[in-house]
Amino acid sequence: MTSPAHTGASRRSFLRAVSGLAASAAIPHHGLPLATSLAGLAAMASQNSQAATTTGYKALVCLYLNGGSDSHNWVVPLDASGYAEYAAARRELAWQADRLQAITATGQAAGRAFGMPLELAPLRELYEAGQAAIVANVGPLTRPITKAEYLAGSGVPAKLYSHNDQASTWQSLAPEGAPSGWGGRMGDILMSANAQPVFTAVSASGNAVFLAGSNVSQYQVGVEGPISANAMSGTSVFGSTSAGSALQRAYAATATDKLQMEYARVMQRSLGANTLLQTALAGANVPTIPATTIAQLNGVNTTLDKINLARQLRMVLQIIAANQALGMRRQVFMVQMGGFDTHNNQMRDQPVHMAQVAQSISYFMAALNSLGLQNNVTLFTASDFGRTLLSNGDGSDHGWGSHHVVAGGAVKGRQIFGNFPVTALGTSTDVGAGRLLPTTGVTQLASSLAGWMGLNTSEQQIVLPNVGNFGAGPALFA
Repeated sequence: MTSPAHTGASRRSFLRAVSGLAASAAIPHHGLPLATSLAGLAAMASQNSQAATTTGYKALVCLYLNGGSDSHNWVVPLDASGYAEYAAARRELAWQADRLQAITATGQAAGRAFGMPLELAPLRELYEAGQAAIVANVGPLTRPITKAEYLAGSGVPAKLYSHNDQASTWQSLAPEGAPSGWGGRMGDILMSANAQPVFTAVSASGNAVFLAGSNVSQYQVGVEGPISANAMSGTSVFGSTSAGSALQRAYAATATDKLQMEYARVMQRSLGANTLLQTALAGANVPTIPATTIAQLNGVNTTLDKINLARQLRMVLQIIAANQALGMRRQVFMVQMGGFDTHNNQMRDQPVHMAQVAQSISYFMAALNSLGLQNNVTLFTASDFGRTLLSNGDGSDHGWGSHHVVAGGAVKGRQIFGNFPVTALGTSTDVGAGRLLPTTGVTQLASSLAGWMGLNTSEQQIVLPNVGNFGAGPALFA
C-alpha cells in the first residue's frame, strides 16, 4: 500500500513537472530551441530534489497599487545634497522638507538619509519597529541590464510603460495575455500541503493573473465573505418562486452533455467551498477595523472601516485566522487599490492614497500581532511601474523602477534593501525623464518571497523561469 507521505510527494513532483511546462509556455526562453527547453524541463521534473518545506503555517499577501504608484514621494532623500537633487528634479511634485519624517537608513551608503511624508506615519512606525522594510528601485527585468544596453534596445522587457502589459509582467513575468502568475505557480507547488487546496490562492479583489496557476484555481471572496449564488436561495427569481429550487436540482443532477457536466461540476465545487469557508469564518474572530478618521478624494472625511482596502485586508485576516480550521499550511492572497495613475492632480490626490494604504497596512499588522500570527504572514506592495521624476506640470508619467514595502514579523525590518538610486535627472539609472532603470528585478524580490514560503531552488526555477539570470534576491528574512 502506498503511504500518504509518498502519495503527497509524488503528487508534488507531478505538479512541479506540469507547472514547469506551463511556465515554459507562458514565458518564452529567448534563444533556446524548443527541444532544448523541453529537455531541460524534463530533466528538472525528473530530479529527486526535496519538495518545498511546508511545516507550520505561512501566508503571502500581495497589495497591488493599480495605475503605477509614484514611489519617489514615498521614500525621499533627506541629506542636504540628496534632498536638493530630489527637489530640483521633482519641482512642484517635491514634498517640503518639513513634511518628511526621518527613517533609519540601514543598508545604504554612509551620509545618505531618508524620510517618509506625514501621511505615511503609520507605515513609518512599522518600519522603525522592525516590522517593515523597503526594497529600493524594483522593476521588471529578464536579466540585469545597463543604461547603454537599454538605449541600444538590448535586454529590454517587452512593452515597457504600458499599463496592462506591465501590470501583467509584475504579476506573471510576461506581458498581457499570460495564462499564469508567479503567485499561482507557487500555489501549484504548495497546494498539496493544504487539506483544502481550493483555498490556496485567494483574491479579495476580483480576478488577477498573479494568482492564476496551472492546477490551482484562484478562489475569490468579497469583503463580506464568500460570494454566493443568490438565485439559488432566493424566494423570487424574475418573478418565479420555483426557479431557485430548480437551479439547485439542476446543479445536483447528473448531466450527459460535457458542457453541462463541467458547469455543474464547477458550481458544485463553488457551493461546497463557500459552505466550508462560511463555517470556518464563523469561528475566526479578528479585530474590527477602527473608525479612524481618514480623508477621501472628494474632500469629505470618512473612517477607515469604510475604506475598501482595509475591508479587503480584514477578509484576508479572517481567512488567515481560520487556517487551522481549514487545514491550511500555505496560502497566497491578493488585495488591490486603484487611483495611482497620477498624470494630474498628483499633489492633491497622492496624500489621500498614501494615508489609506498606510492606515490599512497598520491595521492589518496590528491585528496579526493580536492574533499571534505576525511571524506567519508577509505582505508586500506591487504596482504597474514607477513614474517619472520629471513633472509634466501637474503630475508624473509612466516610469519603470519603483520602491516597495515588505512587512511582517519575519522580515528583517528597519532596512532599505537594494541600491537606492540618486534621485536626480541624467544619472546612470535615468533612462529618460527620470525613469529609473531597476537595480533589483521583480524576479529577485519574488525569489526572496518564494524562499520564505519554502520553495527550494529547483521549484523557484519553475515558478520564476528567469531566476537563473540574476544574483541573489534581497535578504529580507533571517
